[in-house]
Amino acid sequence: MKSMTSNAAKRIWLQVEKNRAERADAMPTEREAREVMFSAYQRLQELGWREAIYCPKDGSPFHAIEAGSTGIHDAVYWGNWQTGSWEIVEADDLWPSRPILFRPIPTDTSAEGN
Repeated sequence: MKSMTSNAAKRIWLQVEKNRAERADAMPTEREAREVMFSAYQRLQELGWREAIYCPKDGSPFHAIEAGSTGIHDAVYWGNWQTGSWEIVEADDLWPSRPILFRPIPTDTSAEGN
């Protein structure tokens, strides 16, 4: 395993601090942060995403977005509604999930903006 150099770690930390300062400047209070989050949520719905509670409940796959992640994940819902669970499907394994939005997996991915 290759270890990280001290200089590489410092560069990463400086970028983390720069990103944090930019977020604080753009969203100085909780109100601004909530408004940004709401706008992003609305825009994703305009782009065809729906609330996760409306996902297929028959075990068929769909795309999911989780709060706190920038990824689009393949997911399934197992079990009966309200007592079942969402799972992310990755590398032949399942990971517990709490998606906020879902969409059917597109058959044509040429225009997908991942």
